[in-house]
Amino acid sequence: MKFDHFSLRLPEMKDAPQVLELILSNKVRLIDYFPVSAGSITDIRSVKNYITEKIKQAKLKTAYAYLIIDDTALKPIGFVFIKNIDWSIPKAELAYFIDKHYEGKGITSKALQQIIAHCFITLNMEKLFLRAAADNAASRKVALKNGFVQEGILRNDFRTFDGRLIDLIYYGLVKG
Repeated sequence: MKFDHFSLRLPEMKDAPQVLELILSNKVRLIDYFPVSAGSITDIRSVKNYITEKIKQAKLKTAYAYLIIDDTALKPIGFVFIKNIDWSIPKAELAYFIDKHYEGKGITSKALQQIIAHCFITLNMEKLFLRAAADNAASRKVALKNGFVQEGILRNDFRTFDGRLIDLIYYGLVKG
């Protein structure tokens, strides 16, 4: 999948050093909203294990992790995740993050637009949803910009890395 001078693709083992750099340089921003990924990736071995797991999940069709690649700089700058897939509906949860130097430029919204089309057309999903922390205005803006509708507030639904329980805003998008 491509847009502007960016592309989306599944991670490969060759991406390990750059994925490690992406996670470590954004760890402070990611730790509360992606505590498992940000907390478990600490060195090259852990990122290789992470990528191995993401490749396995994609083969099993249980989850997909797409890297957002800056095709000009030739490096990964973020992720869009398709997770919590329920093939009986079918529906899935989306999650995303982008490097701090690329934030606020509309790249995440365009990447999400590509993933939404992929989910509805290629994966034949009927519904997509995402959950954004009530205090994460940027993530909530990306959801609304891509046509998601707020369906509710999930109180004390997520535990941050430091153990706090936070509210999440639940957004849904149905195939139209």
